Amino acid sequence: MLANLRRSLQPPIIFPSLTVGLVTGIQAAILALAMAVLVFGGELSSFISIGISVFFAGCFLQSIVVALGSSLPGMMTLVQDSPAVIMALVVSAIAATMPDASPEAKLYTSLAGIMLSTVLSGVVCLLLGKFKLGNLVSYLPYPVIGGFLAGTGILLVFGAFQVMTGRNVTLLNLAPLFQNGAWWFWLPGVIFAVVLFWLVMKVSHYLVLPGVLVAAMVIFYLILWGTGTSVATAAETGWLVSGLPKGEALFRWWNPAGFALVEWNAIFRQSGEILACIVISLLSLLLNITAIGLSTRQEIDLDTELTNNGWANLLAGATGSIIGYPLLGSTSLAYRLGAKIRLNGIIVAAIVGLALFFGGSFLGYFPNLILGGMLFFIGLDFLYSWLYETWASMPRMDYAMMVVIALIINTVGFLEGVGVGLGLAIILFVIQYSRVPSIRHVLSSISYQSNVDRPRLHTQLLRRKGNWLYILELQGFIFFGTANKILEQIRHYLETEAAAHPPRYLLLDFRLVTGADSSAGFSFARLMRLTEARDIKLILTNVSAQIRKQFIKQLPSKSVSYFSDLDHGMEWCGNEMISVFESVGMTIQSGSLLKELLKAMPTPADVEILRQCLRAREAQPGECIIQQGQPPAGLYMIESGQVSILLECEDGNRLRLRTLGNGAFFGEIGLYTREPATAWAIADRRTSLYQLSTEDLDRLEETAPQVASALHRFVVTYMSERLAKMTNTVQALMH
Repeated sequence: MLANLRRSLQPPIIFPSLTVGLVTGIQAAILALAMAVLVFGGELSSFISIGISVFFAGCFLQSIVVALGSSLPGMMTLVQDSPAVIMALVVSAIAATMPDASPEAKLYTSLAGIMLSTVLSGVVCLLLGKFKLGNLVSYLPYPVIGGFLAGTGILLVFGAFQVMTGRNVTLLNLAPLFQNGAWWFWLPGVIFAVVLFWLVMKVSHYLVLPGVLVAAMVIFYLILWGTGTSVATAAETGWLVSGLPKGEALFRWWNPAGFALVEWNAIFRQSGEILACIVISLLSLLLNITAIGLSTRQEIDLDTELTNNGWANLLAGATGSIIGYPLLGSTSLAYRLGAKIRLNGIIVAAIVGLALFFGGSFLGYFPNLILGGMLFFIGLDFLYSWLYETWASMPRMDYAMMVVIALIINTVGFLEGVGVGLGLAIILFVIQYSRVPSIRHVLSSISYQSNVDRPRLHTQLLRRKGNWLYILELQGFIFFGTANKILEQIRHYLETEAAAHPPRYLLLDFRLVTGADSSAGFSFARLMRLTEARDIKLILTNVSAQIRKQFIKQLPSKSVSYFSDLDHGMEWCGNEMISVFESVGMTIQSGSLLKELLKAMPTPADVEILRQCLRAREAQPGECIIQQGQPPAGLYMIESGQVSILLECEDGNRLRLRTLGNGAFFGEIGLYTREPATAWAIADRRTSLYQLSTEDLDRLEETAPQVASALHRFVVTYMSERLAKMTNTVQALMH
């Protein structure tokens, strides 16, 4: 810890920290004063000193708590303007609803309303942090966050003009900048900001910012001395910070007994505005923290920040102060200059405390052009990063959205800008998503069949009549637009490519479908009517319970066949096709694998040797023949019956890999690798088996190598045919 402290107190870190903390502290004191005047103006103007005191106290507490508890060293916070504007409207409305009340009742009712909004904001932050919901902001699209940052940059620029000229300047009202010689007040500040920005871009040294600030202060006062202008005259003409009490403390406090005068009905009438204040503040807090992480390229724990800011606002709310949250511009500037220590926020709190208890006279010597120039510099940095550098890297549609959000923020408001941005992002997402094909693969039984092993003749017939089965593997979210595209593609296929030989089965697989809206069911109902009119059986596989519930009215089970997965759906279709083949006389009896194996032996004596190694076994329906993870039991040959090979997944579910019938074998992998079984083998019905154990194979290789060699060739041939079928399936899925 001491080593970290010593590193933090090195000149390359401590000087930028002192500089940023000093500038931010002065800005915080001035902004807190302005917001106090805004909220406690009008009918409460006689209590302005109490308003100043509670806002400064809140700013002090918020700065200390965030500085010490943030997951990002160097984070700085401040009472914010958006909540101040809303609470000014709330206070004005409260006073208007209490026309006959005493001034003290209006004051304490207003203070109670402010306290309620700030404390509730703190409670919401604490709850979101406790339940780890800080990542909700990660669902905001990147252009929305970029637009928020760019809009912040523009606001900082016009805020700088307002500080330098004392006039209200907005994007829609630039005239005050050029009236009555106003340019004389802001032009030097802009030049100062541009020079500072250029030097920071070109020279990476911790003394650049403090050096330029000191130089600017010296030049300013040299000009005053050279022109014979006094400090008082400079303050009167608008060159210096004004409006602060001179030579006396700002501190005035409320009386706890005064809260007995609170009229809660007047507060409850403003519950909508108070709720809006909390929502806007929470959204701004999350956006600011996320934007700080992007600007500083640091990982920030949103849940920790929510908890930290929750406590900060609870304490500030207890004093009567408005909501505060982290400063985007100042914190980003601190990291840009290398001031990555908690001292930043402590310095801000110290300056606010000094201004509160020892008067604001020392702030009056700070030139407005330098304060405004610093704001202009921060805004310029944001505009450069988010409007200039992103031009080459961001898609044009996303960039245009970001610019629109930035303009709306500066012409209408923050909440409206973010709201419009989210709306545009949703529209853009729908447009782009609708362009993503909803059909991932188009298959048939020519290249894709179920995992049921069938006699060679049936396999060949299924491939030859592959156009009987039309398979579509769907993906993504199915809504009205994408469902219509699926319907149109099927209709086009039936009317063109398959016009002469239409399919008898249409299978739609939903394994990769994430969801479907209610309108999609109507499109699939039209598809059902299309298939019924053409005597095509419709099969749906991997349909989730939720989607099936949505489709149940439009796609009843009597008209549509549902299966748990594509493999079982393919098995059903294959069985249906085979029944058609058998109805025209293509019936075959599955051969005995044992007979085929015995035929592969070189001599009758070798046949007898192999017979002696094989052990007959009967398995009942549901009986486990091989258990996944157990030592290998050997090679099993199915004389009659059926066995399914199942893979047990991590969630406990079992996935069917193959279903084997007469003349098939399994267990060959364990036989050769001697590794534990990789899957289960379960008898589907009564099954007759022959088993060749690993011990018998070892003995066979020692005593009759010619028999073992013939057995190995037979197994390799069988496995090669199985691998070839698997390769065809993989190739079909890759197209």
